[in-house]
Amino acid sequence: MTTPNPETEQRRREKSERYYRLSQRLLKHAQEQLDRGDTVQASEKAYGAVVHAVKSYGELRGWNHFNHHRVGLILDQLRDEENDPSLTESYDAVESLHKNYFEYDTEHTRVRDRVDTARSLVNRLEKLRDSRPNSIPASTLNREQRRRMGQLMQPPSQDQADVDDLPPLEDLPE
Repeated sequence: MTTPNPETEQRRREKSERYYRLSQRLLKHAQEQLDRGDTVQASEKAYGAVVHAVKSYGELRGWNHFNHHRVGLILDQLRDEENDPSLTESYDAVESLHKNYFEYDTEHTRVRDRVDTARSLVNRLEKLRDSRPNSIPASTLNREQRRRMGQLMQPPSQDQADVDDLPPLEDLPE
């Protein structure tokens, strides 16, 4: 087994932190929009906060997180590693907010509940990000887990945008 390149590991940590900070900013914006009664914007901000928290975690693990499908795969893998179905159940609830952004048919109370779920999931992902992963030994992976890990370990395509393509967080509007 080769030793990981420390420069690469440091770069992953930096990118992970940026995804995490973006996630926190989006959560704040979601609450502000919800307080104003704009459930459509609150929905998308909360969903985005969760996605960026997942990307933060995936970046640390060196996993490809560059589309909706892979974000779901990361949560599936975490569910298995942590033996915690609430991770995917929470994500499924939050994902309904993304639908609301396009269909704007979800009641304020339900959006509020889902924003709270998003906040809890982001907090849970932060704790997982800061702890040692409960990796499943490769020899014990089942067929589904092997397929999933194969997809997560695929390098992203060259045209995938990532957090480095955004302006510095300080330059983004509050």
